[in-house]
Amino acid sequence: MSNFLRKSASLAGLVLLVSASQQLFGATIYDNSTSDLNTRFNPGTFQVGNEINFVGSERHITNFSFEFWGTNTASPGNTTFAGSVFAEVRFYLNNGTNFNGYATPGTMFYDSGLFAVTTPTDRSTFVFSGASDFLGGGVFIPGSATNFTWTVQFSGMGGTDSVGLDLYGPPAIGSNFSDYWENQGSGWALKTNALSSTMSFGARLQADVPEPSSITISILGGVGLFLALGRLRRKQ
Repeated sequence: MSNFLRKSASLAGLVLLVSASQQLFGATIYDNSTSDLNTRFNPGTFQVGNEINFVGSERHITNFSFEFWGTNTASPGNTTFAGSVFAEVRFYLNNGTNFNGYATPGTMFYDSGLFAVTTPTDRSTFVFSGASDFLGGGVFIPGSATNFTWTVQFSGMGGTDSVGLDLYGPPAIGSNFSDYWENQGSGWALKTNALSSTMSFGARLQADVPEPSSITISILGGVGLFLALGRLRRKQ
């Protein structure tokens, strides 16, 4: 029996080792939140996004955050919006049709759906975490992509409301481009703006190698059961 216990303990240790080693691979793969350009961009209700290049080999997104601002000029103390303001975040692979020789956002692999922007703010950060905002604990970046475009779209603003993004750059980790993607409803176009020579939005992206799946654990458990049955057969 002691031999079987040793084998079982080895299998349990293997599961723990795989789990621990994969958790060590969590990393910030893109960070454009340190070099504040002190410039604000108001996209209105258009969908706008940055194409970002990230580092490392981690491709399971566990956290994503971006900075925004909001005002209502008709609100004393700027404490309420005139309208019911919402935002929506999406992630796209850049595999769409070309615009001026550059592949547009194509395959969407994450959509937050509408979420409320509750009150005006001089500066705040929306944080999406694997534990509460990503189904299954995270979002896989498809294939072997080393970049994608993240976008945000604000809606529901009243006549005196403005909501937008803070500009940062250059990124401390990873890289991006000086222009940005915009979709007014009829397709994607690359845009620049007189506000800044670089139109990169304040954002941060973290990813890891996921923990062992239930399939992996089931396989290891099956191996343990096989060893146990083999031991019983030898005893007969």
